[in-house]
Amino acid sequence: MAKPTSSKKSGMDPKLTTLIDEIVTQAKDESKDRKTNKQVKWLMPPKGGWSGDIFKWNEMDKPFDSKKSNEDLKKTIKSASSPGNVGDLINTATQLEYLAMAERAFRARHTMTFSRNIAHATARKYGQSRDTGPFKFTVENYLKDLQKMSSGQLDQGQA
Repeated sequence: MAKPTSSKKSGMDPKLTTLIDEIVTQAKDESKDRKTNKQVKWLMPPKGGWSGDIFKWNEMDKPFDSKKSNEDLKKTIKSASSPGNVGDLINTATQLEYLAMAERAFRARHTMTFSRNIAHATARKYGQSRDTGPFKFTVENYLKDLQKMSSGQLDQGQA
C-alpha cells in the first residue's frame, strides 16, 4: 500500500490545544471537589479576548474562535493542483467540530438549573479529568496522529 502524500496544509489549532488543557485542569479540580463535597467553580474557557462576562453574548465566541482551523481548511481545498490530503480534511474538520461543540456546551451550561447541571456533570467531569481519559488522550492524540500521517511522518504500521 502506498504512503499518503505528504502535506503541510493543516496543523493543531492553538485555541483548541489551550481549551483542551484548560478543560482538563478544571475537570481535575472539579472532580476532586465533588468527591469531597466542596464548592465547585464554573467551567470557564480561557478568555482569549473575552472579558469573561457571561452576559456579553456578542463576545462569548472569542474563546472558541476557529479562525486558524478555517484557514487550514481553505488551504487544504483551495488549489486543485496542490490540494491537501484526506488527513488535512479530517484534521481541520475535527478541530472545527470540537471548537463548535465546546462553545455550544458552554452556552448550554449557563441555561441549566443547578440540579440538572449536577446530574449531567459529575461523571463527565471525572472522565475529562483523566490524562488518559477519552477527552485528552483520544482527541489530542488522534489529531496529532492525523497530522503526522498527513505529513508522512507516521508509517501506517505505527498507527
